[in-house]
Amino acid sequence: MIAAAAPLSLDPALAAFACALVVIGVASALVLTNAVKRLAGLVIAGIGALAALAVLGAPAGALTAGVAVLFAQVALGAAIVVRLQESYGSVASSEIDGADLEDDARGSAS
Repeated sequence: MIAAAAPLSLDPALAAFACALVVIGVASALVLTNAVKRLAGLVIAGIGALAALAVLGAPAGALTAGVAVLFAQVALGAAIVVRLQESYGSVASSEIDGADLEDDARGSAS
């Protein structure tokens, strides 16, 4: 008599995928120099964190709160990116740093 095979669970694979999303998002947020790309990296990391919570069986209220926090983070990040573009004419951190150094040099000369 052949024993029935145990059903396969996708939970470990989904958990690994969620962790990979978190790592990719955090790494891109740390490495990239463009503020928009950094914000996108944080969104990817947030989605991965929410996916990990879902795989671990978090209650619906916690997932809803996580989505609300992620939405607020994206809204605030977008507002900061728009303000950077208006103030510096760029969202690249190297250009923003250069403009700040120029402004500091002008301020200390007077």
